[in-house]
Amino acid sequence: MPRREELDNIDFQERMNVFRRYFASSRYNRLIIQQSLIISALDASYMSKTKELENAHNKEFFDTLKKIKSYGYINDFLIAVKEEVQALQKIAETYEKRMNQSK
Repeated sequence: MPRREELDNIDFQERMNVFRRYFASSRYNRLIIQQSLIISALDASYMSKTKELENAHNKEFFDTLKKIKSYGYINDFLIAVKEEVQALQKIAETYEKRMNQSK
């Protein structure tokens, strides 16, 4: 996440793009965590790695949220959050349809 000065020097649309990229990166990291979880069935040492990744991911999100609030951009961030919720819902619906088709 950029520093406050960087967010201050860009317009609303550019901030939305920064936040969208942040959420895309977060989804990617969640896939890495999921991959680590699955690999733990083959290699038990991944259990602790998975927990570490999960904890680090969650901490980073809450730290970012705290920063965004302190920067004064929480309303912009929440707009991006709502977009992300909708995007995740569409992804979940697509998976659900695929799983139902394979039954």
